Amino acid sequence: MNNNKTYVAFDSTGVIDHVNSNLSVFLQLREWERQNPDRFHFLNMEEIEFSSEHNDLIDSTLKNRFLHLMEKADNLLVLSSSMMDVESPMLNWQISRAVNRFRLPVIVAYVGLDRLDDNTIQQQWKFLPNKVRKYIGRDSANMAHIPLTKDKLERALGYFSARKELYSWNSTTIF
Repeated sequence: MNNNKTYVAFDSTGVIDHVNSNLSVFLQLREWERQNPDRFHFLNMEEIEFSSEHNDLIDSTLKNRFLHLMEKADNLLVLSSSMMDVESPMLNWQISRAVNRFRLPVIVAYVGLDRLDDNTIQQQWKFLPNKVRKYIGRDSANMAHIPLTKDKLERALGYFSARKELYSWNSTTIF
């Protein structure tokens, strides 16, 4: 049983384009949570609005809501895929706040990979959000890297926790 609450950092501009986005990944995460509520608890999956773009006023409202949810989180899940905008201001803002303000351990999940090895981070570098690359370059955040599989995700989310003070060893830990 996983009691940890997970905040999912997502590219909110990318999900507007349903064909060229990670919408299917978000829907898959929602389905896993629906099927296994004792194994997955995503705080902000219901917060994603797939149908509209956000103006500045809505962005500030979203940011306040996101901060409130991050405060309740035990860890942060960041998805890495070829379809995300690695420069997305909202995505990078979420990662920065989760790491710097709330000291959440970061789990970077690689979409489409079944396993990782020591070269994965280097090979997938261009698909990592800018903030993740920055933290790796400085080794300034606790990050665990996993393939996005149901079992690996469950184990990582159940293990790494700010509340329990369980963090990865450094910014490039393969879990």
